[in-house]
Amino acid sequence: MTRIDSALFRNILLLAAIVLCTACGGKQMSIEEFQNMAREAEEHSESIAEQQSEIRDIMQSYNQTVGADRKLALILDPETGLSEDQLARLEEHIDSETDESCQELLTQIFVLQAGIDTQREELHEITAELPEPHRVARGENHYTLCMNYLMTEHQLSRHRADSIVARVALSSDIIEGFHVWYLYQNDVFGTFVTQGDAHISPTVFAKVVKKNLLEQARKQGRHEAFESILDSLKRSGALLANFRDSISQ
Repeated sequence: MTRIDSALFRNILLLAAIVLCTACGGKQMSIEEFQNMAREAEEHSESIAEQQSEIRDIMQSYNQTVGADRKLALILDPETGLSEDQLARLEEHIDSETDESCQELLTQIFVLQAGIDTQREELHEITAELPEPHRVARGENHYTLCMNYLMTEHQLSRHRADSIVARVALSSDIIEGFHVWYLYQNDVFGTFVTQGDAHISPTVFAKVVKKNLLEQARKQGRHEAFESILDSLKRSGALLANFRDSISQ
């Protein structure tokens, strides 16, 4: 994980760390326990990113040593890594590879993907202990969601809710499918955003996609809503085509 990626994820977790306690197995969770969960989540996230980076390096190294007819093109999701279909393609490619050193190199990807799967399961166990999140719908924003949560779930006045939300850092942009987590206890409010079932993580969205797409739209004189641009890229399959190059810029 790059320093920027690590810092972004750490900031997300620190937003959650201000929560004093939450329900966990029928008992109250202390701030120390919650902070430990946040640190563990960060460690799992960093491990996932590092193993994905190794997979990209292996594919790049392999493709640089073989002819055009043997180049391997796999779709690596920024959160889950390789899907079952992609792993099946990889296995077929290895079976047809005649060079033993290349076979050994590509086989390492299976080990790395197994590590990613394990880390994701452990990360899921951590988030499963937190309160139920809100799934973001198209057009929603973090501020309004937090205000609605405090006024609806805790019957706070608009003025009181606004003063509480003003104390925390919010995500400037969220898209459909993201999960927003929040908890309010003893006059302390915490909130953070995770990928949920969206097709891209908040970190990648904030760091790469938004910047690149908005710059492209401005250069072309386009004024469509950002999510419309995102939808068009999602349909074309181009969203993560240059993920590695974008991260290195």
